[in-house]
Amino acid sequence: MTLDLEVLEAVFTNEGNDLRTTTEENVVMLVFLRHFGCVFCREALDDFSQIKEELKRLNIKLIFVHMAEESYGDQYFKEYSLEAEEHISDPDMTLYEYFGLQKGTFRELYGLKVWSRAINLKFGMDTKKPLGNMKQMPGVFLLKSGKIINSFTHKSASEKPDYLEIAKLTCSNSPKSNS
Repeated sequence: MTLDLEVLEAVFTNEGNDLRTTTEENVVMLVFLRHFGCVFCREALDDFSQIKEELKRLNIKLIFVHMAEESYGDQYFKEYSLEAEEHISDPDMTLYEYFGLQKGTFRELYGLKVWSRAINLKFGMDTKKPLGNMKQMPGVFLLKSGKIINSFTHKSASEKPDYLEIAKLTCSNSPKSNS
């Protein structure tokens, strides 16, 4: 799916880079997070802290999208050793909506499977200030040259994708460059 390049030009990371140029220069894994107080969001950040070097070896640039103010994002990413990764603050959730990410239903957010998985996380049921809309569902999009080349949208808040597998599938399906 091709994205509106003007929209991508209007979206800037915390480093001042626009999303269009960044996708022209890199394969970008654009990770839309739930609110920072969510145990599954914290699990995802922990997962990315463990695989960030492998993503770099695959030549994939990691960019996070969150609903908090940029300074709060900086704090959370530092906590997970992800401070070098760029992020986009989207408190009004315009980018979430543009990428088609929905608000979760009661079952998707609080169903039995969600609770049973949350209880078993190493983060426990420790709740923090949400810093975003608690109903917003997450998603992952691989972008290249303004196009979505792969994606994963969560069917429940507790769903845990294999981020490396998504990246490797994308790399194996994309044409190889001779440069």
